[in-house]
Amino acid sequence: MQNKANSDGQNYQAIFIDVLRKSVSPKINLADEVGQLLEISADSSYRRLRGETEFTLNEAIRLCNHFDIPLEILSARNSEAVTFRTNRLNPDKDSFTHYLDGLLSELSWISRYEHSEIIYAAEDLPVFYSLFFPVLARFKMCYWAKSILNVPDMQRMKVEDVELPEAWTDLASRISDLFLKVKSVEVWNTDTFKSTFEQIRFYWEAGFFREKQSAFDVIDEFRDVIRMIEMQSEMGKKLNFRKGQYSPADYVLYTSELMIGNNCVLIKADDKTACYIGYNTFNYMRTNNRFFNEQAEMWMKNLISKATLVSMVSEKQRHRFFKTTLNQIEALRRQIEEE
Repeated sequence: MQNKANSDGQNYQAIFIDVLRKSVSPKINLADEVGQLLEISADSSYRRLRGETEFTLNEAIRLCNHFDIPLEILSARNSEAVTFRTNRLNPDKDSFTHYLDGLLSELSWISRYEHSEIIYAAEDLPVFYSLFFPVLARFKMCYWAKSILNVPDMQRMKVEDVELPEAWTDLASRISDLFLKVKSVEVWNTDTFKSTFEQIRFYWEAGFFREKQSAFDVIDEFRDVIRMIEMQSEMGKKLNFRKGQYSPADYVLYTSELMIGNNCVLIKADDKTACYIGYNTFNYMRTNNRFFNEQAEMWMKNLISKATLVSMVSEKQRHRFFKTTLNQIEALRRQIEEE
């Protein structure tokens, strides 16, 4: 029988239709999209969305895959079971291309919504900022591919000799452009910069730079990242540093003395949420699970409540935070100069 609750009191068809409507941008005609995807008539599509005809299991799975809806969201009893989507990274350059494609796809999804924001608890420098600066981006991509993915043909090469695919540069530019369009609320602490410091230091001490100037060029752009964040904080707007142009997207920065523990990103787009958890240095896993995302948002709010707002206010604290980091960058540069 149609539209009747199951033995546990839940009408899964009605729940699925509600989740489906909430998972699709209001700019999309859901009935048309469902009809095209399931290859059914407009009348059949509308009958399903009105609950007059049930979706088959195969249809539901096809829609879930298309709209990125986890099936466990239909049952509150399964709230402890969380499904994550992740990138499968292999020791080859194509694998990293897929990773960048994934970042672009996620930002493209977010930017379709009128009201969206990225809430980022940053244990490490957010990957997006590295991509604005070509020398730093090249160094980071080389580090990730050579030292983390262990791409074979990069293992015996100096940084200067590594040839990265042109597609990576194009993808980095497109990712940066989209990132500038979305509001960001970020929580940083002094450890946020630490991993990039240590990556540069390690590559110098391991002899992976042939010339000191190559290391200096990376350090100089790392310094520019810090200046970019500081300028964004002063204006409360995102900034294309190399072009000297602010975007309309708001920027909010908090500094925290608490250990953040891991990179955690919560996306809010209209009434949709997605959570991204960092792992394996730069990779991430993603879930739309409502219960998990509610917990992540509570954790974010608690972290923010104990942090200091430094964007557009708290000028003294903001200056002190960035000055400390810039002093560390200069110390690293002097260390390399003296060796």
